[in-house]
Amino acid sequence: MSRHKRHVFEELIDEIRRSQNATDRFDQAVADALGMNRTDMRCIDVLQREGPVTAGRLAEATGLTTGAMTTALDRLERAGYARRTRDAADRRRVVVELTPKVFDDIMGFYTEHVAQSERLYKRYSEQQLELLLEFVRQGREFNELHAARVEQQHRARRDETPSHGHSADSSHQ
Repeated sequence: MSRHKRHVFEELIDEIRRSQNATDRFDQAVADALGMNRTDMRCIDVLQREGPVTAGRLAEATGLTTGAMTTALDRLERAGYARRTRDAADRRRVVVELTPKVFDDIMGFYTEHVAQSERLYKRYSEQQLELLLEFVRQGREFNELHAARVEQQHRARRDETPSHGHSADSSHQ
């Protein structure tokens, strides 16, 4: 492997890390401006991408326990951003969906991001976009797999440790 290739790869990884931090910083600024927390913002993101889902699916997608998910959904409902409804196909199931208030209050913060995405779309060829998609997808899948493993290990350790009066789900809120 050439030194130049290694250097470019290391720069790419560094830029991805910087991008993740910049995204997190921006999302935190939006959450702060709205009086929300990052957990709630992650829930909104999943619902915006996937549409109505069960609370269990939402917990799985965000890495939250069911108890922490219930607390997050209570907050989102109080804020008017989400609602729980009966599934039309199976009335025993409850699904969570976004309300129009989300788009009124939150999506305006991301207008410039959408415009930037369009500029990038026009700049790169289909093949370049496919390459970027593959690279980013493999990184995301890797992180999701390892996040789930660490979460599972943490829950197992926490379940083995006697409680000292702290809520087991407080670290996820």
